[in-house]
Amino acid sequence: MGIYNKISVVFLMGLVIAMSGCTDTGGESTMAAGTQGVYIEYFGPDVEYPVSGQDITLETRLRNVGGSEASNVESTIYLLSWGTRNTQNACTQGLRPPNAEIGRDGEECKVTDDATAPEVTETQTYDVGVHINYDYTTNTVATVYAFSENEYVKKMEANQNIPKIKNIKNSNAPIHVEVRVQNVLKTGGTVPVTLIFKNVGGGNVRYADQHYIIDTADVHINGNYLDTCSDIRMKGGREGSCTVQVDIPAGEEVKLPIEITTSYTYVTSAETKIVVHPKLT
Repeated sequence: MGIYNKISVVFLMGLVIAMSGCTDTGGESTMAAGTQGVYIEYFGPDVEYPVSGQDITLETRLRNVGGSEASNVESTIYLLSWGTRNTQNACTQGLRPPNAEIGRDGEECKVTDDATAPEVTETQTYDVGVHINYDYTTNTVATVYAFSENEYVKKMEANQNIPKIKNIKNSNAPIHVEVRVQNVLKTGGTVPVTLIFKNVGGGNVRYADQHYIIDTADVHINGNYLDTCSDIRMKGGREGSCTVQVDIPAGEEVKLPIEITTSYTYVTSAETKIVVHPKLT
């Protein structure tokens, strides 16, 4: 059997394996991205030494450090056993992301919750936490490669690298997306492309109907709309996936730019302790 036939067999075997569900990350040149969207810069009382019965304000200072605008930014106090009142628990407008080109920091916002410290006769320590909910997007780009059998054989004979996915880049955000394809992509057909969604931000996406959910992921190929994945379940809040079908045009070597816009509500939290002291007598 000649070298051409041997390589053809390997190519076809690769296709069979791929069709059986074997995937490859193909992330030979994944570019690092930040993992935060809205960051909690400070959470705690507005006084250093709270005393029994004193009115205090719980302040939460937020800043958008990611790559997209944050909208519907809201806070919820939890753990505190003595309750709050007069809450200003939502940013009045969206928070724009930083822009290094013009030297602009990400926009910030302060939300507040008023409370009255309990009456104590000795020093007491109380736990308090805050949840921050906000709507955000991750923008992901990558390049998908496919080859004719003839081009595949030529590269194998020349001992050249055969890329599958290159130039994966996520915007700075708490959800990152990986693009995975079958081991060998052949031109002139329809192939599945799998999107893997990973929670890298330390918080979680929204929880609904006993599942952590990403709302949507819009997929474009060559600038043209392809498909939308909806209600993507994140197993354990950590990882989820969806698969789209991509038409690969004929040709010796095809490079397809893919763009994914992932939209979700993200929740990040912070906790602290408030030490309440008795009044001096």
